[in-house]
Amino acid sequence: MAEQIAVRVKDIILNIEHPQAIELGGYDAIGTIFFTRLDENIPLEKNWTNITNTARPLFSFLKNYPLINEIVLILSSYDKSIYQTGNGSTNYYFPNLNIWNHPHHNALPTIKGIQDDASEQDYEQTQNGIVVRQVEDGSTDIDLGNYFSESLAIKPLLPYEGDTIIEGRFGNSIRFGSTNIGEDILKENKNRWSNQGKTGDPITLIRNGQLENTDKKGWVHTIEDIDDDASSIYLTSNQQLTNFIPSSIHQKSFGANLIQPQNLNQQLTDPNLNVISEPEIEEQEMTNEEEPVMSTPSEPIVEKEPEEEVITENVAYYDVAPSEENVIDKDTEVELDEKSVESITDNNLTPEELDKPLGSFFIEPITSIQDNTDLSGGNAGFGGL
Repeated sequence: MAEQIAVRVKDIILNIEHPQAIELGGYDAIGTIFFTRLDENIPLEKNWTNITNTARPLFSFLKNYPLINEIVLILSSYDKSIYQTGNGSTNYYFPNLNIWNHPHHNALPTIKGIQDDASEQDYEQTQNGIVVRQVEDGSTDIDLGNYFSESLAIKPLLPYEGDTIIEGRFGNSIRFGSTNIGEDILKENKNRWSNQGKTGDPITLIRNGQLENTDKKGWVHTIEDIDDDASSIYLTSNQQLTNFIPSSIHQKSFGANLIQPQNLNQQLTDPNLNVISEPEIEEQEMTNEEEPVMSTPSEPIVEKEPEEEVITENVAYYDVAPSEENVIDKDTEVELDEKSVESITDNNLTPEELDKPLGSFFIEPITSIQDNTDLSGGNAGFGGL
């Protein structure tokens, strides 16, 4: 098994502009640290130009880069040059050691070179047996990077039994927890999601930023608070948040201001807890190019009354079928079909008879009937006996 050695980080390559980035592989060098051994009492000022010891991150899937003056474990193992040399090796480093048991930073600089007596006193006390670094005078002069600044207000999360917690350095976190109901939990350690349900009901809390106005005692643990944290996502199962105040249950809350009462008496006498003030919309003058073009209204559609059907005299209309639209008058020459010619021939009709109107044929009078009924006076010209 490869030997693991604890070293102190003195510099790290985080971008291609680092002076040693190109020499150590360009973009492939990002994450590489420069380190010194713990027994080397080098001052806090960065002096990486005289440091040749380097190490690369051990894990490719986890980007948890250390700060300057944090302590990491390194080991030596094979690298990609093994194919060329047969025995190529590189130093690899683990994530930083949990020196202060705090997510914000775990730097352990050397005493030599600390810039003021107050900061030196903090670390001397720790080395003399005090486990927690407690800076109460506001002084923090640790070299942690080019722009990373220590914040005394960042607090670690208070864990509960069975929790898995991932914490960033800036008050952001993910808790894979559950409902926690038990008599052994102190009142100040109770959370807002364990008032009902049963122990073990899963909950996932995503928190981005904690309460800004804290007591500046970063070594005291804290608990998520959906009202005080900057922003949160709660994935619940059977939990109910106590005293949760939504900004609004209506979509009108978007862009509005929530006005809360000043005190309890005002809340009881004038409960304007969820007063929503709609955002004011400024009226903008439209330029000539933005003026709407008014279209001319179209003329109303007037329905035409149906025309009356006029029937011309001396014209016969035959409407025996929907397709029959022929108009025949008395002067129209009609070509007779074979059956019509046969009918005229069989009945010996003369031209004069053919010119007579239909229904004008004379019916011969009946000379006698058996019941001796008098049929005189009829329009058919019947005579009596």
